[in-house]
Amino acid sequence: MTYQFFCGFLGLFFLIAPSRAQENNASHAVTETLKNYAAVESKNIAEVEKYVVTSEDFTIFEGGHINWGWPDYRDNHLAPELKAFLEFKYNYEEIKARVLGDMAYATLKYNIYIKMKEREISGEGLATAVLLKKAGQWKIQHMHTSKIPKREH
Repeated sequence: MTYQFFCGFLGLFFLIAPSRAQENNASHAVTETLKNYAAVESKNIAEVEKYVVTSEDFTIFEGGHINWGWPDYRDNHLAPELKAFLEFKYNYEEIKARVLGDMAYATLKYNIYIKMKEREISGEGLATAVLLKKAGQWKIQHMHTSKIPKREH
């Protein structure tokens, strides 16, 4: 009985171990996609488009505003903002990705600094991203960001 239990446990280990490695690889790929998307600070929209679903299926909830579809977000939100930014720093940290087949979600923290002619903005926030694997590449389909309010001391 002990030998059979040991063999069964060993077999189960060899079945689970590869799937954990695959999940870790996929989770790493999702994290890299998000870090690459944060390169939006380059202000190069063509570069950013490599990491998003560029159809009407894309959605973003940002600062209490909703954009339906990548063209709407790109043309009416992102491009005008980037044009107004004299300086722009944006990065993600504490990315926690979870992969479920060809879909993944991630929670993360972001830091942002923007300098425009008339003002400067800096802060941090939280975000949730939903990604789909399309043609072997992870793409952001949905992003929801929420700025963390500055605390008064």
